[in-house]
Amino acid sequence: MFRTRSFLLAVAAAALLAVGCAPGGGFSQPSGWAEPVFEGATVHLFPERDLLAALRPGQSGDTVWDTDWVFPDDNISTQEDIDLGAAYGAPLVTADRIILATFEGQLLAISREGRFGEGSWMRDDINGAIVGGAALAGDRLLFGTTERRLYARALDGGGAVPNWPLDGLRLDGEIWARPAVSGGTAFVATMDGTIHAFDVESGARRWAAPFDAGGAIAELALIDGSSAGYQELLFVPTLGKRVWLVDPASGRALHEPYVADHWVWTTPAVADGVAWFGDFAGRVHALDLASGRARWATPYDTGSKVKARPVRIGETLIVGDEKGYVHFLDAATGALRNPNPWTDGDVGKFRAAFVARDGFAWALGTKGRLYRADPETLTVVEIGLRGLP
Repeated sequence: MFRTRSFLLAVAAAALLAVGCAPGGGFSQPSGWAEPVFEGATVHLFPERDLLAALRPGQSGDTVWDTDWVFPDDNISTQEDIDLGAAYGAPLVTADRIILATFEGQLLAISREGRFGEGSWMRDDINGAIVGGAALAGDRLLFGTTERRLYARALDGGGAVPNWPLDGLRLDGEIWARPAVSGGTAFVATMDGTIHAFDVESGARRWAAPFDAGGAIAELALIDGSSAGYQELLFVPTLGKRVWLVDPASGRALHEPYVADHWVWTTPAVADGVAWFGDFAGRVHALDLASGRARWATPYDTGSKVKARPVRIGETLIVGDEKGYVHFLDAATGALRNPNPWTDGDVGKFRAAFVARDGFAWALGTKGRLYRADPETLTVVEIGLRGLP
């Protein structure tokens, strides 16, 4: 069931290394990074590269969380031989299952109780590594791979769907970003710097030609475009420093690109007509969506690469960097609110997107530690994860 793809994984991991985000486990065993996913009182996260856990607040208080289940669970005979490998895309939690897409080129569905049983399935008939994870589009899952293929698979069973080839559509570049889906259209970015729009049902192209961003695109997001007169906009960051805002209906850019100081490999925090994001020079930018220009007089300098998506809560922007520091910024001006950016020395790096929940920013470091940042007190606490293997 689990095929060996040593050469493919080595090539894809080497590409990740080349853009400055070296996976922690070497070429054939990248460590992965994926943000925590909240649903009700439960959070789903990867405390280790090949382990998914579901946790909830315990009786010891809200800074200690108890494990409900882990997957795979070595104490369950049907799971002891499963090796997830690394995941760069967050788990996709649906009404009756959890979907995982991994760098090993595996797509699988487990129950919401973390079990591999009735209704669960696993597919490894996929060509290439899955970097960005899968997107849900009705009864279909869409995802891309490092072998330049865009797949549409059935949510029920992971098999073929009408109008889409089982082995995927061949595009012009590797696909690292999770597809963005809206209104029956899937938007797909490539590392050759192009964006494509496909009808989810028919597989037909929606634009006359792909949009050319002029630089590799490793992330892609649909954001609120109402401040610029659009229902939605495509936020298109590139490893060529350019950041574009694109009309999803026409595939045309709204403005000339905003030029950052270095590669941009992140999705933004968006509110009140502004998109905040970081770059690999360590700068944090505030982009006005209507004009395409900077809102701050100068970008804020963290001193380290910014890969993780920030969050805005109230008037505060919360940013994590590759040295494991958390910065609380005034969202309007970019001024630092906490005189000394926080770190505990054992975070590792912040690469997974920060998540806003219950008035806090939640962040998972690369060492598998979960943190809660409070914009009111400008403090960060580690959440104890109890009951993990």
